[in-house]
Amino acid sequence: MALATSNIYGRITISDDAVAMVAAHAASECYGVAELISNRFSDIIADLFNKKKYGKGIRVITSDNRIYLSVYVTIKQDINVDAVTESLRRAVAYSVESFTGMRVKSVDINIVGYRI
Repeated sequence: MALATSNIYGRITISDDAVAMVAAHAASECYGVAELISNRFSDIIADLFNKKKYGKGIRVITSDNRIYLSVYVTIKQDINVDAVTESLRRAVAYSVESFTGMRVKSVDINIVGYRI
């Protein structure tokens, strides 16, 4: 699905892939995040053929103009996990909210592993 809103300038539609790209960029810039991990089979196939998947590690669900995000990451070892997850949650929510102009209802952080 896609996000849709309207204002005095007309109707605006933002695809889920665009939201995923913004969220992935914000997540990859956070301190302590080693890598975004893909959770879809199509991302794994794209990796095999050296294709760049920009929304890797992000799952976007939109319902009633609310955005629900799931982020799949590996984090660096010997870093406070709670601090990294809270920072990641806030950074992703802020980036997506400023990009779309809509509220992010939830950001679920899934830590898949640790990297030395």
